[in-house]
Amino acid sequence: MVIKNVLYPKRCLGCDKILRQDQKKVGFCRKCSKEIFFTTDKVCMKCGQPIDGIDERCSDCKKRHHEFVQHKALFSYKGVMPRAMYRFKYGNRRCYADIFSYYMIKKFAKWLNTIQVDAIIPVPMYKRKKKKRGYNQAEVLARELAKRTGIDYRNDLVVRICDTQPMKQLNDVERKYNLQNAFKIAKKDVNLNKVMLIDDIYTTGSTMDHVAAVLRAAGVREVYCMSVCIGDNTQEV
Repeated sequence: MVIKNVLYPKRCLGCDKILRQDQKKVGFCRKCSKEIFFTTDKVCMKCGQPIDGIDERCSDCKKRHHEFVQHKALFSYKGVMPRAMYRFKYGNRRCYADIFSYYMIKKFAKWLNTIQVDAIIPVPMYKRKKKKRGYNQAEVLARELAKRTGIDYRNDLVVRICDTQPMKQLNDVERKYNLQNAFKIAKKDVNLNKVMLIDDIYTTGSTMDHVAAVLRAAGVREVYCMSVCIGDNTQEV
């Protein structure tokens, strides 16, 4: 363990500098800690987008249907988080899942205890893309969260059967059709009542809607969702 810490010291998720001993648990140096923004209670009760005023739902959720029951996110996609998420997705920083899952439990433990899901499921990645990247960051995070909670981890239920264009390049209509028939159930007998779908970043919810629809068609009654970050609908993530 000592040798591992010397060869692979824990680094700040924000700036990538080596952390002091007292900073390792929180994952961020003192400077970057001031540039992370946890989501507050003033969010849409459906999708988790930040909202103003007394409305319970954002303008988007008032006019569109979501296949999931509720979505919650840990951080707003600003400050140091865009850099952190880039390394998590493309820089092989799978170790970040340990910090993200720690904060997810800390922030959403009461909610998780209330909804009592049967399994944690990652948003699947297309097979060729996963092979090229070497991992699916949603799987890494879901697996770590399952370990911390004791909830079953299932990555064998849904598969992504075709590649799609990056969602950040598309508008709402294009996103909807971009994901049509992109997912399918891998097993016929999905004997689950409630599940938690995990992804890295939430924008419009199109991806989670399509995965949730497939799960519900297979017999899952309620699909809940959780992400590391959430950006408003105008952000490119």
